[in-house]
Amino acid sequence: MSSSNFLEFQTSTSQDTVPGFWKLAPGRALSLQPRNAGLLRVAQGRVWVTLDEQQQGAGNELGDYFLRAGEQLAVSPGQHLVLEPFERADQQAVFFEWTPSLETAGALAAQDASAVTQPLRDLGLALGMVGTALAHLCAGVVVYGRQLVSGRPAVVQAPHCS
Repeated sequence: MSSSNFLEFQTSTSQDTVPGFWKLAPGRALSLQPRNAGLLRVAQGRVWVTLDEQQQGAGNELGDYFLRAGEQLAVSPGQHLVLEPFERADQQAVFFEWTPSLETAGALAAQDASAVTQPLRDLGLALGMVGTALAHLCAGVVVYGRQLVSGRPAVVQAPHCS
């Protein structure tokens, strides 16, 4: 997921951490535009998310979502979203995670598999070529050995053409 503009976005290193999640400090906002579809899931706190989507309903329903801990929001590829903590009273940080959709994860896994299978195919092809070269070398050594034992010249010169 790429971030286009943000004030403060950090992994947490203090006592108030949620392992595996990103921390968004109170009073800060984060603007994201993911390249792949996925889910934004809140682990702690409440978050206000604004998506750039078509209006659906009354005038105040322009893509604003309020998510609590455990809730998630599906985001389409390239869709722009802005999120910020929505805890006014205790000024609590929000912890959230981004999970690529199953289709995206499957495509990434296929790319990872290709990164392994292609070199394996190349290695198999190279080993086949090495085997063929060794077979030709052995055949050449046998022929050369027979020529040495029989007393015939090892190298026969081609007739000179004029």
